[in-house]
Amino acid sequence: MLLVGILFLYPIAIYFGDGYLTPSQFLAGLLLLFAGRILVVAWIAATHRKRNIGIALLMMLAAALILLMPSVPLVYLRLYPLVLNLFMSAVFFASLFIGMPIAERMARMMNDDLPPQAVAYTRRVTWTWAIVLLLNGLLSWYTAVATSLETWTLYNGIVTYLLFGCVFAGEYLLRIHLKRKWAAAA
Repeated sequence: MLLVGILFLYPIAIYFGDGYLTPSQFLAGLLLLFAGRILVVAWIAATHRKRNIGIALLMMLAAALILLMPSVPLVYLRLYPLVLNLFMSAVFFASLFIGMPIAERMARMMNDDLPPQAVAYTRRVTWTWAIVLLLNGLLSWYTAVATSLETWTLYNGIVTYLLFGCVFAGEYLLRIHLKRKWAAAA
């Protein structure tokens, strides 16, 4: 939970850490946090323990090397939201062609017996999230390279979460409406 909280607060941490930590120290600290999380997983779960310990050790080595570097430019740290959004967009997009779309997987967790129109709807929802994440990634990139640290922090630390909340709430309300419509037609 601590790691998830840190990731959500990442832009705000960058903003308030500017001037107290160098970008290299901040990046090394993040790598050490991730390595610690991986070590905890390796300690709890026996599956892939050696691999997880190896990954954690590589992350700790990378953190040490980063601390030896003169300085990592701050803009590199500001690109994290871009990387995360592009990765998640790619995951949603790929799920449309490989296996079951992500939105359908989530819907089947709640109701294994989905009607055909619901399956088609979950496919559209997966497309929507892939596009929203891609557009958000592009806006995150723009704020990282072309705006002030304050604007980047505001967009990536607050506006993004409000945007995602609005998309989620809108989709939820549409889903309720469509369920009623499908039930009335049945």
